[in-house]
Amino acid sequence: MPPSLIREATAWFANCIATRVYGSTEVPTITLGSLTPGDIEHAALTDGKVGCGRIKVDNPDQDGIGELLAWAPQMLVGYYNPEDEASAFDERGYFRMGDLGRIVDGEYVVITGRQKDIIIRNGENISPKEIEDLLVLHPDIAEVSVVGLPSARTGEMACAFVIPADPARPTVKDLAAFLEPHGIAKLKYPERIVIRRDFPRNATGKVLKHQLRDEILAEDKQGSTA
Repeated sequence: MPPSLIREATAWFANCIATRVYGSTEVPTITLGSLTPGDIEHAALTDGKVGCGRIKVDNPDQDGIGELLAWAPQMLVGYYNPEDEASAFDERGYFRMGDLGRIVDGEYVVITGRQKDIIIRNGENISPKEIEDLLVLHPDIAEVSVVGLPSARTGEMACAFVIPADPARPTVKDLAAFLEPHGIAKLKYPERIVIRRDFPRNATGKVLKHQLRDEILAEDKQGSTA
């Protein structure tokens, strides 16, 4: 959920508090967003503080970002198939959430992206979520999903799949010009843009990034053999 949506909801619903919570099927709603009236920064920019259970950051980097592990009384007992548990828990029984994040202000969790979605360009990690949260503010973009694609030159590159705000058709240069004032490193700029009318989604409406990636790779392969 981009911070901009929380800000818009806060402005729209004058007598309500809009905030973010975090959890998964395995560890339901482990954080509660900021419920303090007027605390728009924590409500918009973080995924809340732990309400029931514990969260730790595994092997954090220089920015304090690492894989999030969680333990809570409401978490799963285990998986039906024992082989699915092989790498799901650490030695203390914490569940590996599969998300990357950090802890700010001592208690607030900030999700920075999915571990499997990280794009590695010339050895540098790029979090698609960081770019998406900014590009969704572009006036010509209705929705955006950033996916890593293979690159012979850099290993991987960021590709922005865009549902445009009709009749706009933003370009790679448009996205770069929009990101530059935000201080984003140029190595994180999308190097390719693909216009879509809609995105493949699961039952809850979440964009299926792996399917977007597979579709464009198949299209590229077909084009190269045509």
